[in-house]
Amino acid sequence: MDNTNPLAKYYRQPKIYLSLPSKGKWYPEGTLTGDPTNLPVYGMTAMDEIMFKTPDALFSGESIVSVIKSCIPDIKDPWSMPQLDIDSVLVAIRIATYGQKLEISFVCKKCAESNETDFDLSRALDYFAGLEWDNKVFCNPLNVTLKPYTYREYTNIQLQSYELRRMLNKSLGDIEQSKKNEILDNFYKKLGQVQAEGFKKQIFTVEADDTVVDNPQQINEWIQNSEVQFFDKIKKHLEKQREIWKIQPQKVKCHKCEHENTVNVDLDTSNFFVKT
Repeated sequence: MDNTNPLAKYYRQPKIYLSLPSKGKWYPEGTLTGDPTNLPVYGMTAMDEIMFKTPDALFSGESIVSVIKSCIPDIKDPWSMPQLDIDSVLVAIRIATYGQKLEISFVCKKCAESNETDFDLSRALDYFAGLEWDNKVFCNPLNVTLKPYTYREYTNIQLQSYELRRMLNKSLGDIEQSKKNEILDNFYKKLGQVQAEGFKKQIFTVEADDTVVDNPQQINEWIQNSEVQFFDKIKKHLEKQREIWKIQPQKVKCHKCEHENTVNVDLDTSNFFVKT
């Protein structure tokens, strides 16, 4: 008896093929299969769309992980993927689901006219494909090699930062100014600690006197006991890379006065996967 589903020919098929900006580097063994420069990308299912409308799952990163597994099955463990691949993966999934055009709204800075324009998302994929993550920093006399966040590390830092801000808003009520200043000082100190820990997680090796140190505890001890300029140089380098690895602002003319506006392309997943 033939048990083949007569609807099988209507199952999803890959819509596009994605070249990961990382080219598969920094993925733990077994978390990525297939050719990282030619991964098949499927459009979202109805269940995938529901995941993007579930606030708790979206906030925790669970919905992103679930949808990536569904739409790019060669990525076996999205939690382990380097953060620098995330935007390309999300853009590719949206293209596979809704097509290349993303509607952008903006208000002209010159005449205040409301505008709508289409952004071709394939341009974003081309931009990311042309980037190379700079993972080397020379901190005289040390050579520091960096690694990008995993998606799990990035999400955990975002959650910690959010929780600190939530606690701050809860604490700031009808209290005297001196107490508010104390609470704010404590908040910025803790937030700085979270961010500093995040930067330290991206230090892979430190080469000193022809010795390559890759022990995380030893690297952490060095950061805690070194001159501040070492950490500041690494931090500035990582911040620069973070700005590069974003869809760059687009130049768009106002349809009324033709003034050229600089418009940001929003990849906020709470609305990026809403069909327009």
